[in-house]
This record gives sequence, C-alpha cells and structure tokens, in this order.
Amino acid sequence: MRTLMYHDIATAAERERIGFPGPLAARYKLEPQAFEDHLDALAATGLRPAPLDGAAASAETAVTFDDGGASAPAAAAALERRGWRGQFFVTTSRVGTPGFATADELRELGARGHVIGSHSHTHPTYMGRLSRPELDEEWARSRELLAELLGEPPRTASVPGGFLSDEVIASAASAGYELLFTSEPEARVHRRGGLTIRGRYTIWASTPARMAAAYAQGRPLACGRLWLEWNAKKLAKSVSPGVYQALRGVRARV
Repeated sequence: MRTLMYHDIATAAERERIGFPGPLAARYKLEPQAFEDHLDALAATGLRPAPLDGAAASAETAVTFDDGGASAPAAAAALERRGWRGQFFVTTSRVGTPGFATADELRELGARGHVIGSHSHTHPTYMGRLSRPELDEEWARSRELLAELLGEPPRTASVPGGFLSDEVIASAASAGYELLFTSEPEARVHRRGGLTIRGRYTIWASTPARMAAAYAQGRPLACGRLWLEWNAKKLAKSVSPGVYQALRGVRARV
C-alpha cells in the first residue's frame, strides 16, 4: 500500500490564515476544489483509504495530513462524505493557536474515527540535527499532550521535514511510538530501532488529481519521478541546509 501526504486545504485568500504562514508552506496547501478532485480521482481507482493506527495496521492506501492546521475538520468531512477516514499529525505547540485546529476539534475527529498522531511538539526545521535531549523533548512532550487531549497516547507520528536519523528513530521509539511516517516516497515498510517506518508520497498545491491517484496505485513512472526528486532534495539538504533553504525560497517565489 501507499500513503499520500497532504497538509492544509485552503483558498488562495486563506493560505496565510490556515496552518503555517509563508510561501514555503503555501506550496503544500491545496484549493478546496482541487482536494475534492483528488479524492474523486482516488475513488475512481477503487481503493478505499483507511488510517494506520499502529505497527500492525494495514489498508489499501492511507491519506495523511501534517501540521494540524485549521483545515483539518473540513478535510475530514470531505473524506467522510466518501465513507473514508484520515490520519492527522499534529504539531502540539500549535494546538488552539491562530491557524491551527483546536483541542475540541481534534477530540471530535478522533471520536469520528480519524487517527490523531504526533508531528513533534514545535516542528523543528531540521529535526535530524537536534541533540538527543532535544529530540526526546519533542517526541515525549507531544505524546504527553496528545494523551491528555485524546484520553490515550498516540501510537503514530510523522517526522517534520520527513528525514530520518538513527537518533530521531531511537528517540521516537523511546517515547513510545510504534509507527513512524517519513516523506520518502516508497511503499516498502522498514523496521528500525524497534519502530515500523513507512514512507509517503508528497502532495503539493500543484499536484494534479490524476498524479495523486497514480501514486496511490503505485504506477512506476509517477512514483519513480517523485523518488528521484525527493532524493535530490535529500542530498541538497544534507550538503548545505542554507543553500537548500535558499533554493526552496526561489522555487516558492517562482
């Protein structure tokens, strides 16, 4: 199975008020009608998305959302109209702040069958470069807050930026997570450091609906192209984060 990674759903006028602000974050935000088109294209494949709540869970495909932005209830409602449920990874320091989902909204989503997981506490730009104590604080604090909010600790998490290190994995496992999602576009499931690790296929604001469906179906040309793009980005990020950020800024302005 393959997992699609969305962020927020927002009109052009709403982009600065929903989720993280700025042109880089805007690259991930789909127009509401574009999101509906994506879900229609996914439905046409015959696949039925379902969340993955833990290491042993399985599904035909999964639809996930990073950050915990204020569009989460609308995204969930769009899934529910098709009989589906999604997976929402929350930046816990942002819960209830302007642009982000409230605690009541997240509790309601959980009660309706959506899975709520961690996206760290503060959403570090380069989580793989944090010290172990800093990583432990990010994962453990987020899990503690979500346990208070939901009534039980989450079993799933996703990595801000999507890139792994051995310490990121060890820290997440130590905090009690079972299933960790990255941004690497691959279907193969890994076991590392006591964790199950799954990749995801990134959806951009410019991703056509047919391409999202192609990722979910595992079409080699679409999936292979995204894999090449992701690994080029990974290399640039590892060589020079400063240059990588500058290039991202140029691309966002374009």
